[in-house]
Parts: sequence; C-alpha cells; structure tokens
Amino acid sequence: MGPALRRYLGITSDYRGDLSAKVSDEAAAAFGQALLAYAQDHQLDGRADNVGAANVGSAVLVNILEELVTMDMPAAALQMYAAHRDLFPVADFRAQFHLGNAAMLAGSLVQAEQAFIEAQKLVPGETAPYMNMAQILIHDRRFDEARAWIEAGLNADANHCGLWELLAWVFEQMEIPDHTKLLEKLAGENNSWAGLSMVAELVAPAEPERKLNALEAFYASYSDGAASEEFLVEYTAVLGQCGLYDRIPAVIWRVKSARAGKPLSWKLQLHLAQAQIAMEQMSEARASLEALQGMKTLPASVIDTVIPALMAEINGINESNVISTGAKNEHH
Repeated sequence: MGPALRRYLGITSDYRGDLSAKVSDEAAAAFGQALLAYAQDHQLDGRADNVGAANVGSAVLVNILEELVTMDMPAAALQMYAAHRDLFPVADFRAQFHLGNAAMLAGSLVQAEQAFIEAQKLVPGETAPYMNMAQILIHDRRFDEARAWIEAGLNADANHCGLWELLAWVFEQMEIPDHTKLLEKLAGENNSWAGLSMVAELVAPAEPERKLNALEAFYASYSDGAASEEFLVEYTAVLGQCGLYDRIPAVIWRVKSARAGKPLSWKLQLHLAQAQIAMEQMSEARASLEALQGMKTLPASVIDTVIPALMAEINGINESNVISTGAKNEHH
C-alpha cells in the first residue's frame, strides 16, 4: 500500500500489510467497497500530502489511482475515479495514464483506449501510452492501427526495444512478405541500434557476430559517457556471446570514468563479473560481485540464484588451481 493511500486512510507508518501475499479477487472487491464507503465520509484533500490549494484533492486522487494499480486492484481504482470524477484532472498526463492502466487491467478496453489517447496528446514524447495502446489494438486484432501507433512511438524513442518487438510481431500477424527487410529498413531510417540489433537476432540467432557488426558503428560514434545504459547492456552482452570477454572491462571502465562516479546498472556490473570469470581473473570477479551485491536495484532472483552460482564457479576454479599447484609441487 502506497503512502498516499495510507495517509488518506489514516494508517500508521509502521503498517506492514503491504508485504503480504497477493490478495484474492474477493478480498480485492471487498477492499474496493470498503474504500468507497470510507470515501463517502472522508473528503479527498491535499492537506496530508502537502498539496497546494489549487490542486486540493486532484493530486491525491491521482496518487491513489497509481497506488491501487500498483497493488493490482484496478477495479478499486476505477471505483475511486467514478466516485470523484469532479476532482479528476483531465489535462494531467499522470491522471490519464494511470486511469488507462486501471481500465486496461480491469478489461475496460474502450475506456483505456480513450485515456491513453488523451495521455499521448498531453505528452507526445512519452512512449508508455504508445506501448499500451498498441497492446489494446493487438488484442482487438486491429493490426493496421497498432502498427501506426507503434511507428509513432518509435518516432518518440527510436530505441524502445519493446516497441520494436511488438512491431515485429504485428508484421508477422499481417503476413508482410520479407518483414525482416522492412524492419531493417525502418531501423535504418530511424538510426536505431535497438531495431538493427533485433533484426540481426531475427535473421541469424545463432550468429551473434552479425548483431555485433550492427552495434559496432554505434559504439564508435558515441563520445565517452554518451551511450545509454540500454545500449551498453546490449553491446556488452553480444561481446560476451562472441567470446570477446577482454573488451568488456574496457567498455565499462571507459563509461565509469566518463560519468564521474555515477553508478552503472546492475546488468553492466554483472556482465563485468562474468567477463572476469571467463578470463579467470578471480579476485577481480569476486570484487565485482561484492559491488553488485551492494546495489539497491538488484532483483531478488539475481541475489538468490545468479550470484551464488557465480561465486561457486569462482571458488571451484580457485580450488582447482590450488589442487593443480599442489600436485606440481609434489611432483618436483
């Protein structure tokens, strides 16, 4: 449960119910009804959230909609919206976007479509409405419209990997002949490393060198620190797939130096550790994994499975080296 909803309901800061397992549909419906009953007797205002007088109620409503969607309670979010439509800020991107998310998750696709259209009008450069609209249109098998929305989204962000993947799937459904050539053409026109990388994988999944060739020119064109995290993750991953482990540390150290100590993503740190293990630089790999463990954004799956497996690999190689050295000494 998010802070805006907790404050509105008067729940103390030591509440830990938000750590419980996913609630049942029945419990979610009961919570929604209880929330509406509470709302009838408790005005939505901004005093608890320090919202300015001009935005009293409206900002709190938007925050509550967002938190209910995050809690996977879209029906409750729609009920709150319906109960307070007079407070809903129609010209606010966040409001329209979270209303669209709630409606999409609840299966109210017409309402979701209208909300995402309004959100896109408000902030044309934000890609999320394009992505969600495309998914709705794909669900309705309106592939021509989905294609138009996806291509418009790529005009806003030419390297949005999710949009490229959706476009490839839509082209397949539309049975476009040689659709990979059309994708490659569009990626070239958009100067998109993400599009060209995806095409290389579609055409020759067993030949990572093809993807590397597509990415090399982009890497060479970037000045120090100019490459995005997403590009660097893709680039270092394909370097590993091609067995060019010695190039990965150089790429990462170059970016670290250029960014003046700003932390990199956990994925890049993981790629660094994996490259060091492949080169049998075990002390460096151990240090990289220890740094990785200190990252707050690290997923639980990496903590629970990936890091222990890599540590075991380091320890196994070290033990093998000790045994090998001991055997040599005994021989001499």
